[in-house]
Amino acid sequence: MRAGDLLIDIGPLRTSRDFRAIFIARVVSLFGLGMASVALAAQVFAMTRSTFGVAVSSMIMSVTVLIGSLWGGWMADRTDRRTLILWARGSAALAFAGLAVNAFLPTPELWAIYLCVAWDGLATGVSVTALMAVAPTLVRPDQLPAAGALISLTGEIGSVTAPFIGGILLAASGPGPVFAFTAVTTGITTLLLLRLRPLPPFKGEDDLDGAEDSGSPVAAFRFAVRNRVVGGLLALGGVNALFSLPVVVFPELVYTEFGGGDFMLGVLYTAPAVGAVVVSATSGWITRAARPGRLLLTAALTGGLAIIGFGLSGSATVAYAMLVVGGAAGTVYEILEYALVQHNTPDRLRGRIVSVVTAQGTAGGIAGDVEVALVARWFSPAGAALVNGAICAVAAVVVAVAVPGLRKATLPREEPYDDAPPAGDGDTPVPAVDVRSATA
Repeated sequence: MRAGDLLIDIGPLRTSRDFRAIFIARVVSLFGLGMASVALAAQVFAMTRSTFGVAVSSMIMSVTVLIGSLWGGWMADRTDRRTLILWARGSAALAFAGLAVNAFLPTPELWAIYLCVAWDGLATGVSVTALMAVAPTLVRPDQLPAAGALISLTGEIGSVTAPFIGGILLAASGPGPVFAFTAVTTGITTLLLLRLRPLPPFKGEDDLDGAEDSGSPVAAFRFAVRNRVVGGLLALGGVNALFSLPVVVFPELVYTEFGGGDFMLGVLYTAPAVGAVVVSATSGWITRAARPGRLLLTAALTGGLAIIGFGLSGSATVAYAMLVVGGAAGTVYEILEYALVQHNTPDRLRGRIVSVVTAQGTAGGIAGDVEVALVARWFSPAGAALVNGAICAVAAVVVAVAVPGLRKATLPREEPYDDAPPAGDGDTPVPAVDVRSATA
């Protein structure tokens, strides 16, 4: 393999105008959102002097994102996705404008913050799901892993840099300007997405069993059960979401077992993102993998073992190394999960299937924090990591054995398109893929 093959594949940005617009909009949006998250937590804590108040805002956001994701997935299979995306991003801009106006008041209202957070959560859930549902129609099938890697890279870079910049702006001017900046950047993303062509849901003959699709969630569930690749991914994804890296135990481990302080805690929080950024930036080998299903399962197993190593670490240095490995393995998993789900799901069901994947992460994060807290109380923070890591590792092995369709899953290989127009630049949607070979 040449050294150049390790670099991230930017092919989707070169060949698809629409994917390029979505990518740029996502970069701009993530920086604004990352900055706003810092300002929101700081403002709520300053008003309530309570961690519980901050937790309430986080819970409201998580629950409304979950609701928005499920509703957005249903709507994405029934209406023009471009219209849905523009409506959702515009609504999010209004929510941040509301937060800014409230912050500039002499006496900001807590209820107004919670209301704007709920509105933004609903809009975010809808837009994320709709954007994921349209991505496969904007790039060639063989470019799906590369598209997933580009999306992952923007998210990880945003999670590292945006909160840092947001903290500087917050310290200099308070939460009002931060929220105003986020409202402006969200509005800019809406304008960028105006360049998208109309994106109606595909109406082709892609039903697997000849049954009529009523547009209900039941049809998506029936498809997931019959399709071994998608069904296996949803099962494994549910376990990973619930028993993922126990971030909530970081403070107790740092302060009580590692003997560190706030700086060590901050460094520890960045470790998974460091591993993720490294993998995303060198993801060329992932996008060219001959056996993506097997690689995904290996990444899931590695992630579980890394969590076990974190629990056994006993020192901040080893813990950091394990978190970097876990972040790297998680990114390999996410890139391939994205590509395999998109490739193996017919367009008429893609919105609903994507909404389930998104909802898994949100609901798993909420329930997972509770699970880790309970296990840590019964055993210890390190014990909670050991339990979660073991469950994730065992789940990867069980799925690999029980779902051979996922283990053997493949993706289209890159082919020459010398005479074909670039994907996403014309008015003809990319044809739906044939998913029959992956069923039952």
